[in-house]
Amino acid sequence: MNTDIQGNKPPAEQIAQKRRSLFPWINGAIVAALLGLIAYAWLHKPVAPGGHKYFGTYVAKDAPDFTLTDQDGKPFQFSSLRGKVVLMTFGFTHCPNICPTTLGNMSAIYRNLSPDEQKRVQIVFISVDPERDTPAVLKEYVPYFQAGFLGLTGTPDQLKAVTKDYGAFYEKQYQASDHAADYYTVNHSAYIYLINPAGKFDLLYDNEKFADSKSVLQDIRHELDSAGSK
Repeated sequence: MNTDIQGNKPPAEQIAQKRRSLFPWINGAIVAALLGLIAYAWLHKPVAPGGHKYFGTYVAKDAPDFTLTDQDGKPFQFSSLRGKVVLMTFGFTHCPNICPTTLGNMSAIYRNLSPDEQKRVQIVFISVDPERDTPAVLKEYVPYFQAGFLGLTGTPDQLKAVTKDYGAFYEKQYQASDHAADYYTVNHSAYIYLINPAGKFDLLYDNEKFADSKSVLQDIRHELDSAGSK
């Protein structure tokens, strides 16, 4: 079981427990996983240069730049992270299972980096639920998994453009219930994107692969070493 930096249980379990009582997630998770295959089929490239064998799926595409709003309510340009390895995922804070698990795995990976390596790695969580995930909500939610993690949001048009550029998918799904009319969940693809320090979208992970923190760490360190040797 993952633990936080103080050795306590990460918020994944706590948050998931709250959300399960609000949203029926099983069907949404299945749909998200299936729809995520769209991104995989679009992005998959099997061969890395130089014979290096990555654990993640090798993609090697330019990482499109974008500007969204960060958890402090300020404009944030993605290209400002050049020089770092970026692990990025799309999700939403009301997600009861997939997103807390992904962020928990990201925290476990990040904590196993050395302090010097951590300075060269940035975790980014992009919410695809702008109606509920305000900067204030993201500022409470995202760093709870690990201090230094970055939450981003944007207008619906901005998010549509970013998800399209990265082959991601999301869709609001209203729930049949006695609750308010805005009672909904969000089906979304759940891949993790690794962007290298030069701004190339190098690797893609599904959640099953990303749970293997040791192998993901090897990919990250290879990217850091490669950047350092240039």
